Amino acid sequence: MIPDLPHQTRSVITAVQEQNFQRMLDLCFTRHPFYRRRFQEIGLLRKHIKSLSDISLIPIISKKDYAAAPEDFRLENDGLEEEASIQWDVMHTTGTSGGKPTPFYSTAYDFYNTLTANRRALEIRRVRDTDLVANLCPMTLYPYGAYHRTIAAANVMKIPVISPLPGKPSAHFHWSSSLDEVVTAVAKSQATILWGVTSYVRRILIRAEEMEADFSAVRMAFVTGEAVSEEMRRDMTDRMARIGQPNSVVNISYAATEMQVGSVECCPGSGFHNPAPDHFYFEIVDSQTHKSRPLGERGLSVLTHLDRRGTVLLRYAMGDYAALTQDQCPHCGSWTDRFIGMPSRADELVKVKGMLINPEVITDLLLADGQINEFQVVIDRHDPSDSLSEDCLYLRLDAHPDADLERVAEGVRLAAGVRPVIQRVGRAEIFDTEKTLKAKRFIDMRKNS
Repeated sequence: MIPDLPHQTRSVITAVQEQNFQRMLDLCFTRHPFYRRRFQEIGLLRKHIKSLSDISLIPIISKKDYAAAPEDFRLENDGLEEEASIQWDVMHTTGTSGGKPTPFYSTAYDFYNTLTANRRALEIRRVRDTDLVANLCPMTLYPYGAYHRTIAAANVMKIPVISPLPGKPSAHFHWSSSLDEVVTAVAKSQATILWGVTSYVRRILIRAEEMEADFSAVRMAFVTGEAVSEEMRRDMTDRMARIGQPNSVVNISYAATEMQVGSVECCPGSGFHNPAPDHFYFEIVDSQTHKSRPLGERGLSVLTHLDRRGTVLLRYAMGDYAALTQDQCPHCGSWTDRFIGMPSRADELVKVKGMLINPEVITDLLLADGQINEFQVVIDRHDPSDSLSEDCLYLRLDAHPDADLERVAEGVRLAAGVRPVIQRVGRAEIFDTEKTLKAKRFIDMRKNS
């Protein structure tokens, strides 16, 4: 392990990636149920892949492939180092049509690597040893990476972290904090870094200003989970300057459960640096042909794990359009690869309040209820007149008079991770057969704002 690998020369980074790729392939050809089967089906032999230049021989897989059989993506670890045989934890990512999120397994070996990746990410973000992190990521029913890995990142950097516990995942969880309680906790702790989902962090800033809370120590906001426009960054930066420090910075990450860390900015607009090129190899490919696109051009982002022992993914389409560069960063001098420009969604999955949602999960739940006639899923801003307002998930329902809509809302919350607002509406308001013969079940109003 090279602690400062992102700042090594490009030739050193490439050599480490090639070495780890070969070792990862040896394991996948012999110990990975999904890839062992897939390679046999297409007649791909280990000797066919001599270096990363041959990676295109491996078929690209989608989130749906992974979600359909997540257990098949775990390495068979008998006989490997002890750390590889110990399951450390299970995080969760996008839900399947069955309603349950997809598990992502990490061994002790993987978690130790995750600590390395997160420390490097904080170093790239220029975190100080005097910082204190306010973990504003929500408590959830299924473990998600954001809440847990924020704590781990602070731990490996040897800096304190407080977790006020926003979110109400269950009737059995009794320690949820209201918005005002979170603001009070941040002020009391004199946190210097706010870390959470973009829209929620913005709500905290708005409420803190209204409460005249003491946010004078806040100098940075680490935001993730949602695309952040430069207008959003400006809005949040201005709010932080008014209630925090005058030179406050909003630092964005491009993160995924499948990474357990984010690719991060060294400063606003610098691009999203890969903090662990020894763990992750990224490609940009054409979304239709899956042929590699030149550096600097946008296409489908693809991830390959280079050093894992739990869940392992090769040429995994992350579901985003992005562009990649390997040029030296003009701001921090690192040679690790960077995503340039804000990645955007490339499939039907959408993010609401930082949670990646498959609309099919909600549709299946409503159809299975038996008490719902016509229905429509709408995503809009909480305040449609404010383009920076937080997201809201609405269910417009033509339901039986005796339908238990509270139960419907709870079912969606458990399956999708976001509690919807239920709106009883007339059938014609959802699907007017005099105007169209095709119902529009899913509407994302944010695209029009």
